[in-house]
Parts: sequence; structure tokens; C-alpha cells
Amino acid sequence: MIPHDLLTMYSAKAVEYLIAVAFLILFIPFWRFVNKAKVPEPIAAAEIPRWLGQVVDWFLVPGHVYFHPGHAWARPEEGDLVAVGMDDFAQKLMGRVSAITLPEIGSQLGQGEKGWSLSSDSKSVDMLSPVDGTVVAVNDQVMTSPDILNPDPYGNGWLIKVRAPRRTANFKHLLSGTLATRWMEEVCEELRGRISSDLGRLYQDGGLPVEGMGRSLDPSNWDEIAREFFLT
Repeated sequence: MIPHDLLTMYSAKAVEYLIAVAFLILFIPFWRFVNKAKVPEPIAAAEIPRWLGQVVDWFLVPGHVYFHPGHAWARPEEGDLVAVGMDDFAQKLMGRVSAITLPEIGSQLGQGEKGWSLSSDSKSVDMLSPVDGTVVAVNDQVMTSPDILNPDPYGNGWLIKVRAPRRTANFKHLLSGTLATRWMEEVCEELRGRISSDLGRLYQDGGLPVEGMGRSLDPSNWDEIAREFFLT
């Protein structure tokens, strides 16, 4: 092969390599542009439901709220304001609530004293307030549509907001974090002790009726069971 032919061959190869490199350089931004619309936007933290937290057996026990042993919860808000509601165990024990009676704005509540009443099947059950203070807001939507309580007890299902000057002291008597988890585990053990033979078979299969558990456990005395768990 003569030197002229060698130079011609190497020149041709060099041109091919340059073309390939140029193609890659141009292709990368083109590919990014084409697929830009397919890249999902990051989800804002505020869009993630805050109440999605730890689950103990069948019940949500989120870490951002404080629990009263009577199954009410309290969530600190701005200043000395506290949002209050009934926990996931309470709404599943009661099932569908036909009516709820909330305290009027301006009412004074005491920690461990009656806070509100729930009605179902013409029977009424009281629940205890988790904090001391003055009621400054009530959830009118829950009063007109009690079904809101069941799917979202820690969010749209809040019941009242209380101005609680002693909320730091109140929270010391409530349960949160690991203590709340252990408490709910104990509640679940107590619940298992009340399961009838029929419900026990369902439990052995990995399931348990969770809509209106009080009626499932003892249809004739479900309100008494609710009062026992709610400490009223």
C-alpha cells in the first residue's frame, strides 16, 4: 500500500470518528429535550398527607399527634392553639356515626372531662377532651356530615380547636411516639381478648371487621364497650 492510500484511509477514519462524536454531542441535548415532559415533578412535602404515619395492627398512630387514653388526639398548632379529634381506633370501634354533638365556641373544657358526644343506632357515647382550654372553633362539616370522621380522622375529621394556655403541661399527660405505639399495642391485645369465636376465626385468617367493631364484638352491648375503651 502506498503512503498516499494510507493517508487517505486514516483521513477517512478520522472524519468518521468526528462525525460520530458530533452526533453524540448533538444527540444528548436532543434526547433530554424530547424526554423532559416525561420526567415527573418532585412531590411537594405539603402534598403528602401528614397523618400517614405508623400503623399498629389495623390502626393509624401518626407521630405528629398526642393521644389521650380515651382515644382522643391533640395536635399543636400556632401559638397555644390545639386541634382535637377522635383517633382511628375510636372511629373504627364506633363505625358510622349518625350524629355528633360538639361543644359551643367559648365553652371551657377540662383535660379528662367530657368533650363531645357521638350517636349511633340511637345510642350516645361521650368522649373525653385531651386538653384544658377554651373552644375557639368547631368543625361544622363534621357536624353536618359525620361520615367525614371515618376516612380521615386526623385530617378533615378534626372536631374542635382549643385555646390551651396549659398545653405544654397537658401534653405531658398524653402519649406520643414510642409510648403511643406501645399503648396502642396494649389496646389491640385487649381487643383480641374480647373477640368472639366467630370473629376469632376471621382474625386467624388475617382479617377483622373494622367498621363498627363495637357492634361486631357484642351487638347488644356495643355502647358499653365503647364507654369502656373511651374511659367514660
